[in-house]
Amino acid sequence: MYLDDEAPLTCGREIWGFPKKYGHPHLRVVHDTLTGTLHYDDERVAMGTMAYKTKNLIANPLHAEMSNPEKIIEKLTKTQINLKLIPSVNGELEIAQLVAYNMCDATIKGAWSGHARLHLVPHVNAPVADFPVIKVLGGSHFIADITLPYGRVVHNYLQDNNAQKLNQPKKS
Repeated sequence: MYLDDEAPLTCGREIWGFPKKYGHPHLRVVHDTLTGTLHYDDERVAMGTMAYKTKNLIANPLHAEMSNPEKIIEKLTKTQINLKLIPSVNGELEIAQLVAYNMCDATIKGAWSGHARLHLVPHVNAPVADFPVIKVLGGSHFIADITLPYGRVVHNYLQDNNAQKLNQPKKS
């Protein structure tokens, strides 16, 4: 997850364990296309495009599961889990946890789907192109107010019997 704001980048990584890095994401509408780009060190490493507001998920009966804003909220607020790994100053793991969180206070203002395309560019420090995307089936776009509350530790690996194995020195 790439952000260009230090506070949410650091908090997301340190509190919830999101794998965040510094980059420049940008989302904009150009005529009938929603375009998202990601730049890392002034180089474009990703671009996604989607037909803008062509299929309204809330009003379209073909999308019965997603036509109800409550169903969209149910999907957005389901439990999600991150693996949070933070090293100590000596290189050993200081924190190794599974952290769960549930988005809350969601209000759906709009939801759309449409044709989408994705272009990923190889970069040594932003390896998004390493994701094995075989085919883009489509895209969805939501406008919502939503809150990310503090999470909860589901499992602490360093309090487990495996703590010794996790902190074994790496062989050079």
